[in-house]
Amino acid sequence: MLLPGEPFGGAELAAMVSDGILNRILLDAHVPVGTALTRPTKLHVLRSVIPPHLQRRGVLGRLGAAWFYDCAKVPDPLPILVAKEARTTTTLPRGFSLHQTAFNTFDRVIHEDLAVTSPLRTAVDVALHVPGADGTRALHWLMASPHLHCPPELVLAALDAVGKKPGRRQAVARVRKVGRAVERDYEATGR
Repeated sequence: MLLPGEPFGGAELAAMVSDGILNRILLDAHVPVGTALTRPTKLHVLRSVIPPHLQRRGVLGRLGAAWFYDCAKVPDPLPILVAKEARTTTTLPRGFSLHQTAFNTFDRVIHEDLAVTSPLRTAVDVALHVPGADGTRALHWLMASPHLHCPPELVLAALDAVGKKPGRRQAVARVRKVGRAVERDYEATGR
C-alpha cells in the first residue's frame, strides 16, 4: 500500500492511477491494480489513513462500516463514531466526519485493533442516517448477506428497540421496503 510521501508524492500517485498502475482505495491510500480488497487489506488501509487518536477513541460506522463489510462503495467523507461522553475538541482531518452517539454492548466489533460497528448496528445506522440510493443499496446488501446475520426482521426489531428518535418512522418504512426486495431475491434464487 502506498501513501503520499512514502516514497511517491501525491502527484506521482495520481499519475500512476491515471496510467492504470494503482487504484486509489480510501482517502490517500493506493494499492497496485489487481490487489484483492480482502478484510486484512481493508484493515491495513484503515489503520494507515485513520489518525491514531481516532483509532483509539472512534468506531468506523455507517457507510464506512458497510464498505468494510463489502456492502457499499467507499464513502466520502469516512464516518467515525465516538461515544457521546467523549470529548470532541480534536482536530478532524480532511476526509473524515465525526458523529457522537451512544453505544450498546454489542454495537462494536474489534477487528484486530480497529473498532467497527457490528453489521446489525451498521444496518440500523444506515437506515436512520444515510438517505438516498447509496444508503438503500448498502441496507439491501447488509440485510441480504447471510454471513452478516442481520435479516430484515432483526433490523426492524433493533429499530423498534431504539425507541423515539428522529427519522425512526421513515427508517422502519425503508427497512420494510428494502426487506421485501431482499425476500423477493431469496425467492428468485431459491435460498
